Amino acid sequence: MAGRKRKGEWPDGLIQVSLQIGYKDDGRPARKYFYGHSRAEAERKRDEYKARLASGFSLDVNMTVSQWIDIFLRTYRSRVNEAYLKSDERPYRRLEAVLGRMRLLDVRESHLQDALNDVSGMSFSTVDKYRQAIQRLFERARKNKLIADNPAADLIMPPFVKGSHRALERWEIELILDNWNTKASHAGLWMMLMLLCGLRRGEMMALTWDAVDLVNRTLEVRRVAVIRKNRVKIEERAKTDAGLRTLPLCKVLCDALLTVPEEKRIGYVCLSAKGFPLTESAYERGAETFCRVLERILNGEPPTQRGRRTDVERKKTEKEKDLPLKERKVFSFTAHDLRHTYATALYDAGVPVKAAQYFLGHADIRITLELYTHLSKERESASRLQMVKYLDKWLLDARVLSMLSLGAPEDENGL
Repeated sequence: MAGRKRKGEWPDGLIQVSLQIGYKDDGRPARKYFYGHSRAEAERKRDEYKARLASGFSLDVNMTVSQWIDIFLRTYRSRVNEAYLKSDERPYRRLEAVLGRMRLLDVRESHLQDALNDVSGMSFSTVDKYRQAIQRLFERARKNKLIADNPAADLIMPPFVKGSHRALERWEIELILDNWNTKASHAGLWMMLMLLCGLRRGEMMALTWDAVDLVNRTLEVRRVAVIRKNRVKIEERAKTDAGLRTLPLCKVLCDALLTVPEEKRIGYVCLSAKGFPLTESAYERGAETFCRVLERILNGEPPTQRGRRTDVERKKTEKEKDLPLKERKVFSFTAHDLRHTYATALYDAGVPVKAAQYFLGHADIRITLELYTHLSKERESASRLQMVKYLDKWLLDARVLSMLSLGAPEDENGL
């Protein structure tokens, strides 16, 4: 005779345990049931549910998207650094403004695709972060049994625009390398670090001399400067965990760092004109002056000198050279243009994408892959144009040679 079944054992082998979650309208206990192939599995599910309740989850079938966003951010995004909370929260609040009042159970893929399509035409970064936030939000809702399926799993990326970042041309790079140490600007070393190490602006601003090893020619990225309303907060870590990295110093950059006297190699590497840690406004002023000085050098003019009437000086130079203003060569770039130039150098050097991800400090390899794919298409387009130009010239030269070999046609008089 088979042994007596314990309470909660079902004929199909599943084990049932229950948890009282309140009372019904008639006063009887309201219970929620959990099932498992063993009692331990069923009890684990029950205990996980209790833990979620204790942490503030309100597992109501009428929960709205807005309510779930608040719970999600509090529970799953609590590890985001305080300095980045606002930017991390932005895509979730964007969705809340559109679908916040809807019940989670009523949200369909078409609703989410429409919400995502609203950012069509924005930058790739904005669109992709929004898509990832939506998918992350609803996947956690599915795992918490709030919804049966994730309606965001197969969202389609709407059209987006590429960022305005560019790689500097060879002449621009050489102009910086030849004139970074001009006395007319104190920002040259900042630019060299971003150009030849691919540092983000915040990483450059937070770099300290104890992270630079001039003997072994390496540089450690340990900190990042977070800028909020011109107030700089130095975080003892990089932008992401992937941002923590050790970078090699090329000889040119190592020599540039060695120009700083040894007794001054303490504290921050990059300082303002007055010797203070950089703020956003100090960086902007320094970068603008650096570009203006190199533009003057590019146009054959003397570098900017403090206390001199450079506007009069420039007009005099233009008059002497008969150089109209519209024909002046322009020199300008952004901090991220320098980083993009470094990434392009990695690609041209044949650095594998996984290694490039490390050197660039990308947390997601998809960012590196997307960059490498973009550069590959650029090179393919340039190669195609180069081939067409070569063939055009080759065919033209061939026709000229053919005509010469046949001799010039005679005129009607036989001459």
